[in-house]
Order: sequence, then C-alpha cells, then structure tokens
Amino acid sequence: MKLEKFGIPLAFLVVIIIWSTTPLAIKWSSVSAPLTSALLRMLVGVVFCGVMLGVMTAGLPMDKRARRVYLVGGASIFLGMSLFYSAAQLIPSGWVAVIFGISPIATGILSAFVEPNARLTPSRIVGLLLGLGGLYMVFSAGLKFEDASLKGVIITLIATLLSSVSSVITRQLVKDVDISGMQITTGSLAVAIPFFAVAALLLEPNIGIERSDRVFASIAYLGLIGTGVGFTLYYYLLKHISASRISLIALITPISALSVGSWLNNEPLVSEVWLGAGLVCFGLLLYEFKPRLGLRKL
Repeated sequence: MKLEKFGIPLAFLVVIIIWSTTPLAIKWSSVSAPLTSALLRMLVGVVFCGVMLGVMTAGLPMDKRARRVYLVGGASIFLGMSLFYSAAQLIPSGWVAVIFGISPIATGILSAFVEPNARLTPSRIVGLLLGLGGLYMVFSAGLKFEDASLKGVIITLIATLLSSVSSVITRQLVKDVDISGMQITTGSLAVAIPFFAVAALLLEPNIGIERSDRVFASIAYLGLIGTGVGFTLYYYLLKHISASRISLIALITPISALSVGSWLNNEPLVSEVWLGAGLVCFGLLLYEFKPRLGLRKL
C-alpha cells in the first residue's frame, strides 16, 4: 500500500515528462519515413522490455485474459502511433500535444458509463472546460493555424479519440488481471510490431531513414524511454487509477511540450501561453482536488 502511495504520483510525474518530450522526438525521428521510424522505435522498446522481464524473471502471461489485453494494446499502439507519426510531419510538435489535450473530455465521458468514481460532476465539468479554455489560449496565441496543415490537425484529432477509447477499454481489461505494466507493454508491442512492419513495407518500400545523430538519438530515446518506460508506467497507472484521471496528464503536457518545442526546435511561443497555463492548473485543481479543499458546492 505504501508503494502505491508514492509510486502512483511518481509514475504520474514521469509520464508527464515523457509525454512532454515525445512529440518533438517523434518529429525529429521521422523526417523521411514515419512508419519505418515508428517500427524501429517499437523494436527498440520490445527488446528493452524483454530484457527487463528476463532480469526480473517475470515471464509473459499467455492466458486468455492476458492475450486479450495484448491484442487491444497492440491495436491501440499501431493505430494511434501511426497517426501521430504521420501528423508530426504536417504540424509543429507542440500542436500534437495541444490537440491531444481534448482527450480528458472524451475519456471522462466514456469512463462515466463504466466507472462510478469517474462521473462528471459539475465541478469536474467546469474544471475540464477551464483546462480546455487554457489550451485554446495556448493554441491561438502560440501557434498560427495557417502555418499548419488541416490534414495534420484532423489526423491528430482521430488519433486522440482512438487513444481515449483504448484507454477506457484497457482499463476495464487490466484492473482485475494479475499482470504488470512491463508485461502489458511487451505483449502489446509484440502484437503491434508486425502491423508496423507490413505498413512500412507497403507504404515506404523505397524510403530510408535519414542518417543523422539526431534521428538515431531520437529513435533510441523513444524506444527506451518513450516506449519501454513510458508505456510501462502508463499501463501501471491504468491498473491503479481511472482512465479519466490518467487523461488529465494531457491537460498538463501541452504547456510543457510547447516550451520544449520552442526551446529545442524554435517553434513559436508567446507570453499568453503562461495565462493559458494558469487556467489549465486551476482547471485541474477543480477537477481533482475540490473535495479535499472542503468546497461543498461550486
């Protein structure tokens, strides 16, 4: 119990950091061949997870319920990552995180049907709307729509909705199954990798990965940290807290992702972003901590 008390907040923080840096790493790693880049990332990730399972002598459960988790997770990884990688070539990396910020709304609505503690109370609705208002300020002040591709925006929106649906389904599958986040990640990657290989072979048969230190470093980072560590902690959180609470990460990462993109990739960032960040934080306060503040009513 004590491990969960400290482990969950720590995992939450690490996932925020990883999700904040992942959009830019995806953009850097997939300049010429996004699907091939995603495939390499998944291969690095599954090797890392396999080695870690071997070190821990944990093995990979293959019962019916575990296989169902792997299938859903693998399908989600393939569909979501394929779309995110494609969108990253059309819009600034910060855009991906900003648009992904709508996932708490979709996840919250879906979770309300299956998890009683995830119901959308008035304070939670106001909190989410304030968070989305902050994201809109970041969106409109820091980035120019005419500089981005409408196609990229639509692809990211579809990927975000798929991610929300997947997180709710996966949460229901894993919460009562004795399986670790590392095992879920390994099994899901094993399912997703063949799909990435076929897609890359069909759609990018004659396109090679750009050979540069930045590209290879980005792929290594995404494979080891973004996939091996990030996916494992994400599935760990899904086992212990509701999908709607995990989706709150998406209300925080747009601010940090925009800052990372501006700092490392010269993507636009203006002062209004900080006002938007304040709205996001206040929205999170209402959504998550209102009962602890003793506020009976709005």
